[in-house]
Amino acid sequence: MSRLRLDLEWRTTALTLLLTPALVALGFWQLERAAEKTALAARHAQRAAMPPLSLAALLKLDADAHAHRRVRLSGQFLPGALVFVDNQTRQGRYGHDVVGLFRDEHSGQLVLLNRGWVPGDPARRALPRVAVPEEPQSLLARVYVPPGESYLLAADRFEPLIWPLLVQTVNARPLREAIEAATGEKLFARELRLDPDQAAGFRRDWPVVNVSPQKHQGYALQWFSMAGALLVLFVLRSSNVLSVLRAARRGATRTSAPDQRHKPDSQET
Repeated sequence: MSRLRLDLEWRTTALTLLLTPALVALGFWQLERAAEKTALAARHAQRAAMPPLSLAALLKLDADAHAHRRVRLSGQFLPGALVFVDNQTRQGRYGHDVVGLFRDEHSGQLVLLNRGWVPGDPARRALPRVAVPEEPQSLLARVYVPPGESYLLAADRFEPLIWPLLVQTVNARPLREAIEAATGEKLFARELRLDPDQAAGFRRDWPVVNVSPQKHQGYALQWFSMAGALLVLFVLRSSNVLSVLRAARRGATRTSAPDQRHKPDSQET
């Protein structure tokens, strides 16, 4: 019977030693991302079940407790103060999130209140026409905390500050500093998003997480599968394992075949 032999060609071995740990690490990284998204969704559901707080009460909590909390607002939008968030798509259609500047009368705090999505001009020649409610509003909203730093193609500039604004994100310090300088008031540190059942808004179907945990788990499986396939190819390339298996199969076939020379007659003649 053939013996298993190894023939480690250095380039194949080096490539396998480099790529396999990297692929496995990517798989575990995706599993970590899946766990993060699962925890985020669970926290969102938990805090969604809590009764809404006034903005004044929310401001008394630690900043870590703000994420996803529902907030009760009473006050008015500042006339003409509109921010359009660029490059927001729904079902492949180009548009904007519409963000208004709202003053909460009980806390006296200014907030950036996202009213939802509207379609935009694909040619980007003009911004949508959006009405700003003039009458006092009693609204429910939710504190939105982005999962990480927003990727910006270039820094937005607001000198001078002319309404309406077109921005890449409302969660950027330059925008907040420009609004605070123009109004002479402090802004609430987080974006608020209007609840789906509230008036004065538009399309509001923001996902809780941008990628589901199941997708991250699928990506992890792909990375682990690639690492496994690479190891199998390495073994096949660097050994005679196929020859050993074929020889073993031939030996098993010969052993199990009946010996025709000593086969007894079925009948006497």
